[in-house]
Amino acid sequence: MFHENKIIELLEESIRLQRLTVRLLLGLETQLNRIDGFVISQQETPMLPIAPGNSPVFTATPEPAGAVPSVPPTWISSDETNAPITVDATGLVATVAIPETATVGASFVLTISYTNADGTVATGSTSQTIVAKPVPDITGFTIEQTT
Repeated sequence: MFHENKIIELLEESIRLQRLTVRLLLGLETQLNRIDGFVISQQETPMLPIAPGNSPVFTATPEPAGAVPSVPPTWISSDETNAPITVDATGLVATVAIPETATVGASFVLTISYTNADGTVATGSTSQTIVAKPVPDITGFTIEQTT
């Protein structure tokens, strides 16, 4: 009887330690996949001007490096009239389709947000200003006789 009780105690302790180990591993996994913020950068090289008629593309990189969202993050433009956005399926790439009628000099903020499994929210943002379309370079002349 003594040996059976001791064996049962040892088994119960082993199960308790296994459960604790699983909880610790799950917590560690949550911490490893936890996103603290985003760095937003413009994707094109050379960068497409933030000008009417252009559609610059912005990429959000989760921090810390290697963190991957389990669901797509959400993007918001502070000016849906002058800077409406569309987002790809990953939620990490946003395209701003600046209409020809956009107000030159208008500013807008793009913000990306993501809620981690532990309920903390990670964000990133970039401020942009709409500039005038660049004046095309003169590459040559056409000469015609007029009289």
